[in-house]
Amino acid sequence: MSAATTDALILGGGMAGLTAGLWLRGFGLTHIILEEFQLPGGQLHEIHAPIQDYPLSLGRDGRLFAALVIEEARRAELSILVGSPVARVSTRTRTVTRDGERFRARTLLIATGLRRRRLGIPGERELMGRGVSHSANRDRERYAGKPVVVIGGGTAAVEDALLCAEVGSPVTLLHRSARFRARSDYLARAKKDPRIKIVPNAEARRIVGEEAVEEVQYRSRGSGMTRAVKASAVFVRIGWEPRTELVRGQIGLDRAGYVRVRQGGGTTVRGVFAAGDVCSPHWPSIANAAGQGAAAAWEIARFLGRVPA
Repeated sequence: MSAATTDALILGGGMAGLTAGLWLRGFGLTHIILEEFQLPGGQLHEIHAPIQDYPLSLGRDGRLFAALVIEEARRAELSILVGSPVARVSTRTRTVTRDGERFRARTLLIATGLRRRRLGIPGERELMGRGVSHSANRDRERYAGKPVVVIGGGTAAVEDALLCAEVGSPVTLLHRSARFRARSDYLARAKKDPRIKIVPNAEARRIVGEEAVEEVQYRSRGSGMTRAVKASAVFVRIGWEPRTELVRGQIGLDRAGYVRVRQGGGTTVRGVFAAGDVCSPHWPSIANAAGQGAAAAWEIARFLGRVPA
């Protein structure tokens, strides 16, 4: 089944996509926002600590702020379809297939954001929610005083180790390299904390448990030996990756898979634009996503002759 052509198809209902939708509506352009999950808001739903760096958030966590954003989108009567992933994208014809239905547009905006990187080891997927977690802010109280493992070497991983130590958990921080990318002040605090054991050159190999996490097996790169550490929880904090698999080979991407864009969000394909974290490896933030969504909407309006070039 094929739907009528709209002015803009927006892939992703996070801050970039919703902001673009608001601006396109203001320009009098038709749009459809396609969101895979049941609620728009994108990575706002992944923020479990108070937001301190965006106006109007007023210290709310991501869930509460997302509720405000969704309410504004509802009041603005944005056209949003939720609950099904996009199956196929053609940047050449600007068509998208979703749930057996094909959508066609005069322009396409890629605002698909990021997803958390996975370890890809046995036990990770099977024990998700039963000890495997991506957020100490959300889950640390459940494991207060119990041994936990944090995996990663960036600021988020070291911060999670500190948060778990604050509630009395003995923490083992595993990092596959000897070089950490975390903020120096966070790393210095972790090294001084007697509840945190830092194990560099340690590659996680398996998360073990029947009904819940019981231990983590890792290999020491120096000796090649496999060791195990007891744990009630594992916090996986190894970064993010762009959600660009549907347009790979159709559009210019950098080596890490982020969309290459010009000022205003134009891509290597005429009529196709990108905004937000999917094209911003150096500036992932709520503010940047909203700003790029607005800029892309302006460029789409120019492309469609709605505002002067």
